[in-house]
Amino acid sequence: MATKDTPSNASETVHVDVVVVGSGVGGLAAAVTAADADLSVVVLEKGSVFGGSSGLSGAQLWMPTNRHMDDVGVDDSVEEGIDYMAALAGDFYANRGAARRYIESATEAVAYFEDEIGLELQVIGGMPDYHTSYPGAKAEGRYLEPRPLPRDEIPATLPNSPHLPGGATNDELLTWGGAFTVGAWDWDVIDRRREENVATMGTALIGYFLRAADERGVDYHTNATVTDLVDDGDDVVGVEVAHRSLPSEIRAREGVVLATGAYDWNPDMVESFEDTPSEHVVSAAVPTATGDGHRLAANRGAKLGTYPPIGGAKGFFIAVPDREFLGEPLYRYCYNVGLPHAIAINADGERFCDESFYPDQAAELYDPTGEYPQFPSYMVFDESYRRRYPLGNTKPGDSYPDEFLAAKATDLEGLAEQLNIDGATLQSTVERFNEGARRGEDPEFGCGENEWANLWCGDPTHDPNPNLGPIDEPPFYAVRLYVGLSSMSNTGLVTDDHGRVVDWNERPIDGLYATGSVCAPVEWGIGYQSGLQNGRSLTYGFLAGTHLSSRADG
Repeated sequence: MATKDTPSNASETVHVDVVVVGSGVGGLAAAVTAADADLSVVVLEKGSVFGGSSGLSGAQLWMPTNRHMDDVGVDDSVEEGIDYMAALAGDFYANRGAARRYIESATEAVAYFEDEIGLELQVIGGMPDYHTSYPGAKAEGRYLEPRPLPRDEIPATLPNSPHLPGGATNDELLTWGGAFTVGAWDWDVIDRRREENVATMGTALIGYFLRAADERGVDYHTNATVTDLVDDGDDVVGVEVAHRSLPSEIRAREGVVLATGAYDWNPDMVESFEDTPSEHVVSAAVPTATGDGHRLAANRGAKLGTYPPIGGAKGFFIAVPDREFLGEPLYRYCYNVGLPHAIAINADGERFCDESFYPDQAAELYDPTGEYPQFPSYMVFDESYRRRYPLGNTKPGDSYPDEFLAAKATDLEGLAEQLNIDGATLQSTVERFNEGARRGEDPEFGCGENEWANLWCGDPTHDPNPNLGPIDEPPFYAVRLYVGLSSMSNTGLVTDDHGRVVDWNERPIDGLYATGSVCAPVEWGIGYQSGLQNGRSLTYGFLAGTHLSSRADG
């Protein structure tokens, strides 16, 4: 839709109360909250579709003390949530104040959006925190997700995520037997939702907020690239924008919210902030995640928080042959390497991490020496895996496209030869793994010991361990693994309690706000917990919108 004060002459300047740059859940949360206070809001989306990277996600929201925990009979407290987040962040990087701010504000934000815009959330049943041994951890209740939403209630066309199964919820996948045991899924439910055009996961999450934005008269545009911030000296007062019909300058009476995502598709920023050679790095984020917000704010003196790239949400990804998404090659998460009958090896043919738990992969995929002996990495698996589990675009039991495989052989020595790896080393690696896997153990790296990994990355029907099975049935296969990012920055903007971007003197830059993965991970430091990024985006969008409303009230 278009607001009444959008000029017909693109050379004119338009004035609104709030400009939001980016249309992920954080940007839309800010827009809706500000619009609820009768502020005029324009959302500028650089890409050709709305939703950002959160729209492609599983829409998990990790929120301690949320009001739905009563539904599953779990008690929680702010202090327990803080204890857990402090342990997650690591002793040096723990920020209990930031953790408290998130937990208390997230609880308020969930209640607000459910009561005011009709957002419908549910608990992902049985989903534990990543580290159940950490202080304050919970076995269930902190994970929320949106309920399915008919697409005819969404006022714009949203893409289907190429990473996740449209038509199912996280709760259902786990109830049906696991995220990768596709043969056990209730395909009648999935097919019916697809036929009836019902959205789930990230598409549903964005749909709820886009519906609310439309109902409140928010003006939103795709293919609108913000090229610079406009200031009047010290304060940010608008943006410069490139768009076929919008004016080149939009002034914001109250402020600008940056919700531009991370820098996954900017090779220079990846190498600078992730310290990883960009040729080994791919992304599940939207291709517009090129660090625009980082650059725009830094040019105005914004403080950047930088954390070592040993945590976050990095993990193994694979290429999907002959598939593109929004004009770029498609890469997918490879949680599959944590299933039975598979391992990950480095260029020397040796294992180097717990394949079932991607935070461990993140730590091992970073090399402070810059030598990176792990690259290239490969997933090695056998015929038992092919029959039972999906991989890439290939269903269980189907044949892999030739261009998908790095190698295939009737024995491990032949596989090693094709990979230019020493055959004896690979043989020894697999034999050691198999010895433990048959007992359901991994003495070397602890694969299969994490409860969350058992549930999400394993096969719950497989004994004696959901994540471990020997690699012993020929033929044997190998697929190239990449370092995968998913729009979660180790370096980002620092904000105050209201979502205002601060400068290097810790002073708010007046008129400039930020939410989502353009922000530094001050709440979780060098750790990560799925659902935190979406949860924080939604929460800080709410805080930014609330503060913008208070500014307007004087």
